[in-house]
Amino acid sequence: MVYQTSSSVRDLKSRGHSTAFNPRNLEHDWYPVWNEVFIDIKSLLFNVYIYPQYLLWLRDSEDLPLALREQMLEHLNPDEHGVTRDLDDADRALLPLQADIDEPDLTQILASTLSVDGNTSFGSTMTVPGSEKDLKPDFSFMHLTSVPLGEYRANSTYAMNRAGHKILHECHFVLCEVKGAPSRQLSEPRKSRIRAKLFQEAQADLAMYANMYFLAEGGMQRDKLLLWACVGALWAWAFVSREEVPVWDWVTESFPPGTSTVMFRTRFSQTFELCTPESDQEINHLITHYFQPDQIHEGEGNDGDDVMSEEDMNEDMNEEDMNEEDMNEDMNEEDMNEENMNEDMSEEGD
Repeated sequence: MVYQTSSSVRDLKSRGHSTAFNPRNLEHDWYPVWNEVFIDIKSLLFNVYIYPQYLLWLRDSEDLPLALREQMLEHLNPDEHGVTRDLDDADRALLPLQADIDEPDLTQILASTLSVDGNTSFGSTMTVPGSEKDLKPDFSFMHLTSVPLGEYRANSTYAMNRAGHKILHECHFVLCEVKGAPSRQLSEPRKSRIRAKLFQEAQADLAMYANMYFLAEGGMQRDKLLLWACVGALWAWAFVSREEVPVWDWVTESFPPGTSTVMFRTRFSQTFELCTPESDQEINHLITHYFQPDQIHEGEGNDGDDVMSEEDMNEDMNEEDMNEEDMNEDMNEEDMNEENMNEDMSEEGD
């Protein structure tokens, strides 16, 4: 099977260009178009799913660069927090203790290295002061592998919650950024200049996402990533390694002075317009050369170490059993408290 523009994509592209339904050519009115395109692509693939607004975040302090962790250690009081200056020992405390560290220079260190949306937390405990940039690419292509639970724990809550499947592996191999189209009121050549600027903005956002992605996805150790930039119905793509992504300055939300982004932008293909033979042909090229399972894992430096081992799976199942037992105990305790309350109310009524 090959990709071919569907009737639904044609309808949604027409709506995106409609002066009645999208009079201002806004970005969010182009989301339905691209969502439909990606779903059509996904239908040709195996175990690939579309993840809108994929949140980029850090799981724990070990995802932080070594130099940053060492600088953070300098601001910790070992006696006060019960840790030593040994990095392995203090690593566990770095994120929870972030709330206790208010030195301006540390704040600057963190803000210049990381960024999350406002109050988004790292490991549920750590936020980066002063950061407002939204780190949610508009779409991500996610690859999952799973195994059927079969008769194991048949009819149990665990099996029901997992819908009879156990997820063993997850990775994201495509990040997409969508921008609105230039105003229809503009004439050439200004419209083309605005469109080029919007593409540059989308590419800059993707460079920022890629910076965080290669940092945050340390458990998967991906070496390469496909980036998809969209402006209205036009699009371009690039397949980049982590070394090819220019470093992003999280304080100024821009590339540091002197950083050349020309080489990065040249990694992107020519632009294509949806619903044309050239666009369909290019999408089929991507499907053939980048979206197959062996090609997806080829971009992982450790061939997908995020795969859950049998031992980890059993631990996960046992942990869920314990959580379920705790929940049942809590419910029983709550029932007993309710009974006691009713008895007290009855005695009070008497």
